Amino acid sequence: MVLAFFLGGKSSPAYVGLTDVLSAWQKGFWELLAFSMQMSLILLLGYMLALTPFFDRLSSKLLTRIQTAEQAVIAVVFSALLLGFLNWGLALIFGSVLVRKIGDYSQRQNVKINYPLLGATAYVCMMVWHGGLSGSAPLVVAEKDHFLFSKIGQIDLTETVFSAMNLAAWSVLLIVLPIFSLWMLKHDSSRLKVAPTTNDSSIDSENPEKDIPSILQLFGSLLLLTVLIRLFQGKQLTIGLNDINMILLALVMLFSGSVRAMQLYAAKAVGSTIGIILQFPLYAGIMGIMKYSGLLFVISDWFIRVSSADTFAIFTLFSAGLVNLFVPSGGGQWAVQGPVVIEAAQALGIPVAKAIMALAYGDQLTNMLQPFWALPLLGITGLRAGELLRYTIRLLLLGLLIFGLVLLIF
Repeated sequence: MVLAFFLGGKSSPAYVGLTDVLSAWQKGFWELLAFSMQMSLILLLGYMLALTPFFDRLSSKLLTRIQTAEQAVIAVVFSALLLGFLNWGLALIFGSVLVRKIGDYSQRQNVKINYPLLGATAYVCMMVWHGGLSGSAPLVVAEKDHFLFSKIGQIDLTETVFSAMNLAAWSVLLIVLPIFSLWMLKHDSSRLKVAPTTNDSSIDSENPEKDIPSILQLFGSLLLLTVLIRLFQGKQLTIGLNDINMILLALVMLFSGSVRAMQLYAAKAVGSTIGIILQFPLYAGIMGIMKYSGLLFVISDWFIRVSSADTFAIFTLFSAGLVNLFVPSGGGQWAVQGPVVIEAAQALGIPVAKAIMALAYGDQLTNMLQPFWALPLLGITGLRAGELLRYTIRLLLLGLLIFGLVLLIF
């Protein structure tokens, strides 16, 4: 608001009245309501899916193959990277439950593990999510009539999530992060101990009485089939947030088995959406100030003056990482920073898809410092944020090196 007051004005820097700034905030406040609901659902449904019997059995099956601290680290980090690419809500809760189960196994069998390291490796799902199939920016721009459609049109996922650059980055992480995690385990051997006891009961299994499971599962199957047929009928892979949410809803129906079970999973998961519901309108207000006061053009002009075609992607990565510390939601950050990045990228002749992914990389990287999304993990595992930070800082530096090199090479 202060910047808009002193620097606003579309044609040239000029004073903008306080009431004008507040009006711009109010105007923007209501512009992302649909987007807010989409992001709430992507977390809610992913969380619910992680609580279903299918994923409970999957985590239990993984547990039977874990006998050592090294195997535990490998199982958790691979699960985090694979599921994180699919859906961050699912990955975050599944990884938390898996870590908790490994901790319980450690207590029963008196097996020494590095419990905080396991928590940190589960959290790496948040270091790959924005470049995956639940990433806010890539999914938003893949939709028709998104809020930047008039400027950049519709950008297919083959140019962002499934681009050679992004797949290369994810593949390198899939190889390097497990090796690096084992290195941290080896060099922190003094921290190997039996996992502490936790009194949390949030992953206790539910066995609700099944009410008409055949109808629910039949409808889920038909819904999933319909979405997939419609998606693959087109010549391009245009999957938007609505498509992802519909697929998640169909899978929740399939794996829950009963309406009663779905109600229980929703009741457990809904609390995780409070941050999105309360914060997104505020981010939309910030976007409104930047958009309607002219501050967007001022910041974009500064970006253009300090960047070149070669350095723009790196500047975007660092700036997105910084903004993420203050705007912890990727969707909210895209609403605030996306217009600035797009404006500057077009002025410099940078491919818009690359600029979007540079922002996504910066946003997801500093999640390793931002504990906002770690709250469900901390609640389930009983760990403290400081225990994770010892390892997540190292993971952030490694990720920064990998994503930075990928942006320079591609």
